[in-house]
Amino acid sequence: MIQRKQSLFLLGTAVIAIVIIFLPFQTLTTTETVWALCLMPGCSAEIMNSSIYAPMILNFLVIALSLVTIFQYKNRVLQYKLANLVALLNVFVIGLFFLLSFTKETITGTINFSIGAFLPVLGIILAFLAAHFIKKDELLVRSADRIR
Repeated sequence: MIQRKQSLFLLGTAVIAIVIIFLPFQTLTTTETVWALCLMPGCSAEIMNSSIYAPMILNFLVIALSLVTIFQYKNRVLQYKLANLVALLNVFVIGLFFLLSFTKETITGTINFSIGAFLPVLGIILAFLAAHFIKKDELLVRSADRIR
């Protein structure tokens, strides 16, 4: 049922999460060089540490859950809960992106946030729109059952 509005919104959320992997979310400018920090492994190996793995894992969970949620159209209550969980995971991804700027105490320079740090906001909006339309479908089915 990919033609439903909520399925298209969830597919958009998955596409945005895939794009976030390749776009830099932070640029670190020092006196010598400029590094772009992204979720793709090997993007900035010089400054990569273990703190980058948490948003990367959460972003992969967003991709997987939004794709799984699309195919849960027969169980709308579960689909509604999973769509809200996708939005919540996107909030955590944004939080970890901004939290990483506070954990870089060894690098002196300026930290600027790129477009990749703000794209999960669009994913949150799309996930909430999907949840809204899933709930709307569930209410429509329940009202039709009540009429019978």
